[in-house]
This record gives sequence, structure tokens and C-alpha cells, in this order.
Amino acid sequence: MIRPAKHSDVPRLIELGTLLHATTSYSTMSFCPDKSAAFLHELINGQQGVAFVAEIRGEVVGGLVAGVIDQWFSNDLIAYDYTLFIDPSKRHGITAIRLIQAFKEWAKIKGAKQIYMGIGTGVSVEGTTELYQSQGFRNIGPLLMMEI
Repeated sequence: MIRPAKHSDVPRLIELGTLLHATTSYSTMSFCPDKSAAFLHELINGQQGVAFVAEIRGEVVGGLVAGVIDQWFSNDLIAYDYTLFIDPSKRHGITAIRLIQAFKEWAKIKGAKQIYMGIGTGVSVEGTTELYQSQGFRNIGPLLMMEI
């Protein structure tokens, strides 16, 4: 089941976020659970973003966190993901597709003209690209990163 996150989901989302952080290109940066939790609470309360959770048998196994903003050169809105993450033991189903579908519907409701999803983790880049493309996204270019 996919649903909007509740404040009571935040501790579990932080657990999943900790796992995400430790296994990706972001692991060289510090992870601040309190800051992350405050950000999630803000999205749950606010109008400029959303947090969805995926539940299987009552357990939160993943989530998608996203925002919406006007494009820097236009008044048109764009929606973008901050993160999509599913517990590694629960990844071989349709959970990710359902989260993406919920995000797409939310973006339409918010009036976004475009939706952007990126892969900044460095993990499963080809497979995730194929997943996103299967959901109607097109590859418009790479995302590059450098440690300094």
C-alpha cells in the first residue's frame, strides 16, 4: 500500500535513510538524523513537498520524498524527487512503480508541467534508469559529481 507519510512514520523513514546513506555515493557526507527528521516533518506539514511511504503487511518498507517549485526561468512548476528508497530485501516487486505512480499523480494535482527524477546514489544506475523509463521518463543527460 502506498500512502502519504504520517509523522509517526518518520523514525522508520530515518532508519531507511540511514541505510540509503551508508550504501551510496552520499556516504562520504555526514548524515544528520535530526535534520533529516525535521525536513520530513516539514514536508508532511507543508505545501511544497510530499513524502509517500510504501507499506507491506503494516511495515514501512520504503518511501519517496519529493518537492515542487517554480522553474528558475519560468512561473511553470516542476516536480522533483529528493529520494526514492526501498529496503533491499523488498525491492523485487512493484513497490517502486507504485511509489512513482503516486508521485506522478501528486505532481499533476500540484500543477507541475514537468517531473524530474534523478539517480544520484551511484547504485543500480542502469536498472533504475530502466525503471524510470518504463514509467514514462526519458533520459535527458547524466548527473555528475566530484568530491572536493
